[in-house]
Amino acid sequence: MPDRFGPRGVVAVLIPVQNSNMQPEYEMMRPEGISNQMYRFNINSPDTVGEAMLEVVPHTLKCWLDMIVGGNSLEMRDWSLEKQDWYTGEFAKLSEGKPFVLATDAVIAALRTVGAKRVGMMSPLSVENAKSAVDYYTAHGFVIAASTALLVDHPVNAVNVPMERVVEAFEEVNSPDVDTLLHVGGSLGIVPLI
Repeated sequence: MPDRFGPRGVVAVLIPVQNSNMQPEYEMMRPEGISNQMYRFNINSPDTVGEAMLEVVPHTLKCWLDMIVGGNSLEMRDWSLEKQDWYTGEFAKLSEGKPFVLATDAVIAALRTVGAKRVGMMSPLSVENAKSAVDYYTAHGFVIAASTALLVDHPVNAVNVPMERVVEAFEEVNSPDVDTLLHVGGSLGIVPLI
């Protein structure tokens, strides 16, 4: 339902409470006439991020929203196509019929839209997190031609990775046989770089 600041619509955006980069970035990307309403979930336990995001969904329904955006890369956490299907179903139940998009699904749609085939992927967390994401995108039919991890010790510390290191990581996975660069995760604050 449009409001004074969002005559075109109201979007409830779910982001980690510890991630100070995401709210300003969503504002940078916000289309004119859209009101972003931010809802935070806790990432103190990286293994329960999905559950933490689900807990917040019912609260979003109180802002007369038109859509929900789940801003978290679940594919970095021992994820699979089956888990994503289950998770999407749980999210749908809690959203009570409101349209929504999850970051994990949005990335797949974006890669298909740009015609990605061979991807160079950069992940902020551990090698294990990066491998989970590689496996997930490979299951969707993409070739992950190169992958690197920044080895940030905990998700809450990813907001402070220097931009120079981010650029270096993209260069590590960029080669002539890569047609698309992918950053998995939303914590690095790279919208101005893009």
